[in-house]
Amino acid sequence: MLLAVDVGNSNTVLGLFDAGTLREQWRLQTDLHRLADEWGVLLLGLLASAGLRREQVTQAVVASVVPPVTPALTRGLARQLCCPTLVVGRHHLPDVPVDVEEPDSVGVDRLVNVLAARSRTSGALIIVDFGTATTFDAVSRDGVFLGGAIAPGLGIAAEALFARAALLPRIALVAPPAAIGRNTVTNMQSGIVLGYAALVEGMIQRMRGELGGQATAIATGGWAETLAPVCPAIDRVAPALTLDGLRLVWDRHAGGRTDG
Repeated sequence: MLLAVDVGNSNTVLGLFDAGTLREQWRLQTDLHRLADEWGVLLLGLLASAGLRREQVTQAVVASVVPPVTPALTRGLARQLCCPTLVVGRHHLPDVPVDVEEPDSVGVDRLVNVLAARSRTSGALIIVDFGTATTFDAVSRDGVFLGGAIAPGLGIAAEALFARAALLPRIALVAPPAAIGRNTVTNMQSGIVLGYAALVEGMIQRMRGELGGQATAIATGGWAETLAPVCPAIDRVAPALTLDGLRLVWDRHAGGRTDG
């Protein structure tokens, strides 16, 4: 089996693929101070919770946008799983052409998402990744990454409001029944959730115009399933898009199998 690990600023998502199919998925808080031994204990615990043995994991692939986390994570993998591990860099994605002013500054997770989305959908694409930040990735009809946009994530936006407004309570970030809130909670849900949805809608429409009018919008990331239902411009939700992309990188780089 192949273990795919996507290290993000807030969360680390792990997925276990068996014969190319995502069998298990876990989400952990990203901790800059987690030691290699702690990673090892967590990994073994996750496998045990799924009724799996460490020997069943035969390959691992990692994408990280948090460089301080990567060494401890990879040491933990090496100690506990003793399997080949690929830490993905830009050079592992030669079939994702990039046409931007600063190609080396593009997060590897964004390019992995492009690889996965292109494997599923032809034509121009807009990939919206709802994480700590919300990233919008524009891909031409020929599959070239053209750039995009980065906005504060939904969680960051909400936390900023809670922190700066003393009289406003913390609320569940779900869509309210209507845009016109009738109490404090629904006022806030409207402003935060529907307001954020309007941001996403507006950005997708602007990018579609710049891509020639037609582009499939794919949503992924932790907040995707919350926002997609109130964003008609989103065509499809792919919660495991980055993990799928990591699986493809492993297959293309190592030429290996992902079965147990």
